[in-house]
Amino acid sequence: MAKAPSSSSPARKAQPQPGKAFSRTPLTRQHLIELVQRVLQPLAYVHALWEGGSAAFGRADAFSDADLQACVDDDKVAETFAAVEAELEKVLGIDTRFIVPEPAWHGHAQRFYRFVGREAWIMLDLCVQKRSNERRFLESEIHGKAPWIFDKIDLAASVKPLDVDAQEQKLRGRIEMLRTRMHLFAHMVEKECRRQRPLDAIHFYHGLVIAPLVELLRIRHDPWRHDFGMRYLHTTLPVDQARRLEDLLFIRNFPDLQTKQRVAVRWFTDLAAELARAPKLVYTTGGTVPPRRGHK
Repeated sequence: MAKAPSSSSPARKAQPQPGKAFSRTPLTRQHLIELVQRVLQPLAYVHALWEGGSAAFGRADAFSDADLQACVDDDKVAETFAAVEAELEKVLGIDTRFIVPEPAWHGHAQRFYRFVGREAWIMLDLCVQKRSNERRFLESEIHGKAPWIFDKIDLAASVKPLDVDAQEQKLRGRIEMLRTRMHLFAHMVEKECRRQRPLDAIHFYHGLVIAPLVELLRIRHDPWRHDFGMRYLHTTLPVDQARRLEDLLFIRNFPDLQTKQRVAVRWFTDLAAELARAPKLVYTTGGTVPPRRGHK
């Protein structure tokens, strides 16, 4: 993993200008990043700021939000949000703010912001992490290579290597659990089709057939992100498999659902057998079984 910029080498050549307003220009994610940077970088209790999400995978586009994470002193979380929100309100006007209920699943404080008169997708996703919490979402195999905005304490150097053996054992257990569950419950789709209950049939199809299939596909092609569901599958799967999966998701009627349920179960069964035979599921390079082919 490449060493991130330290506090002695600025992460960005051009620093945002204090007092710069963006209200008369089209709002972009870069505007939001610069706004948050100029608020937080001068504060002694804010130690690092970096991007997550699509930017960490080099896939940010015009529809991507600004996904920012900050590391701050433990007693300054509320103060950090207050400082950012004051500037957002002053420069842009906050239309909607969503505070993730705490304790959040990731153990941090997180808020989302939408702005007055702006496109719905130009949002700010701000996660503020206490310095004492070492769960940073910086493992490149899972979260990509974070673009650092500033790093005063060389936080990037603190990222610990992932435990390949533990992940291997975990995935082996997941495969066996999913095989057992599929064998027991896949019939629920057929049962609800015969009862002529489309809502129940679709519910079980997605939850008991498609979801386990997707997890096996992720174990096969992206083992560190096996539990990401359908997120980013268009960039994870080979093109032919992505299209095959897409076809299984669009249902016309009961006969179509019954046919696609059988196809999905066969695909799952074959893939589970392949993975069970594989000598290794997880590679230290973040590779797969064997390394991926066919990506476009």
